[in-house]
Amino acid sequence: MEHHIDRHFDEAIEALKQQILLMGSKVEAMVADCMKALASRDTALAQQIIESDHAVNALEVSIDEQCIELLARYQPAAWDLRFITRGLKIVTDLERVGDLAVNTASRVIDIVKHGDSPIDLTQMSNNVQMMLKDSIDAFVNSNAAKAEGVLNNDDVVDDLTEYYVKELLERAEKEPENLNRLFPATSIVRYLERMADHSTNIAELAIFTAKGRDVRHSKPS
Repeated sequence: MEHHIDRHFDEAIEALKQQILLMGSKVEAMVADCMKALASRDTALAQQIIESDHAVNALEVSIDEQCIELLARYQPAAWDLRFITRGLKIVTDLERVGDLAVNTASRVIDIVKHGDSPIDLTQMSNNVQMMLKDSIDAFVNSNAAKAEGVLNNDDVVDDLTEYYVKELLERAEKEPENLNRLFPATSIVRYLERMADHSTNIAELAIFTAKGRDVRHSKPS
C-alpha cells in the first residue's frame, strides 16, 4: 500500500512541476513579446499580452490548489515539503512578473503612439529573460548552482537600470518634445528591474529547496 501511495505522490509532484513550468513559460513569453512589440511598434501584440494575463492568473490559482491538496493529503517532509511550500511562493512571483509584463505592454502602446522606442533595451531585457528562465529551471530541477548564477546577474541588471534611467532623464531635460516616449521608456526600465528582483526571489527559494539554506538576506559564497 505504501508503494502505491508513493507512486501517486511522485506523479502529483511531477504534475506540479509541469504546471509551474507551464506558468513560467507563459510569463517568459509575455516578457519576450513585450520587447518584440516595442522593437516592431506592434500595438496588436502589446494588446495580446495584456489580454493573456488572465491565463497566468488562472494558473496561479490552480497551482495554489495543487500545493494545498498535496500538503493536506500526503503530509510530505524534507525536500518534498520544501518544494511544495516554496512552490506556493514562487507562483506569486511569477504572477507579479506577468503583471509587470502587462504594465510594460501598456507603456509600449504609449510609446508607439508617438514614434519609435527612444532607447535600445535589448541587453537589459535579455539579461532579465535569462534570469527568469534560469530561476524557474533551477527551482524545478533543484539546481542550486544555476540559482546562484541568477543572484550574481542581478547586479548587472541593477547597473543597467541606473545607466538607462540616468540617460533617459538627461534626455528628458534636453528633449521636452519627446517626453511622451521618454517617460514610458523609463517606466519600462523600472519594470524590467522589478522582474529581475522577482527572478532573484525565485532563485533564492530554489536554493532553499535544493539545500535547505536560506539566502534571502545574504548572497551565497
